[in-house]
Amino acid sequence: MKLLVYISFLLPLVMLGQNKVKLDESFDPTTLHDWPSSKARIEQIKSLRAYYTSMGDDIDTVEVTEYSSFVFRVQLGSTNNYDEAIALETRAASTFEDEIMIQFDSPYYKIRVGKMNNREDAQSLQQFAFQNGFRRAWVIRTENTPEFEN
Repeated sequence: MKLLVYISFLLPLVMLGQNKVKLDESFDPTTLHDWPSSKARIEQIKSLRAYYTSMGDDIDTVEVTEYSSFVFRVQLGSTNNYDEAIALETRAASTFEDEIMIQFDSPYYKIRVGKMNNREDAQSLQQFAFQNGFRRAWVIRTENTPEFEN
């Protein structure tokens, strides 16, 4: 039975493979005569490269001042007990120089530190938290809500 199934699949493939498709190989790209315009474009790119190299490090001096809709923070802990949240915030205040906030999302108080624009900075703050005994610290992406802070 298996043999019959294999033959029924392989036979059409063998039959279709008999007619070879012939490709038209008469096209010659050198007949396009577009080398002068390509050469001019290459020279233009080389001159732009020299121009930007001459500018040095003054290219990236743009300062970003626009409002970001989200930030990265390190959450140090979450508890449903207000006194524990205040104790964790007090401990964090003695450890971190960054901004510390308590966010209440019923029924939990979330203690968060930092306000970073990128994940890499938040991860380095997380490593600092690990080194200082905050074993459950983790990076979160959260809304930037300056109107509710402090």
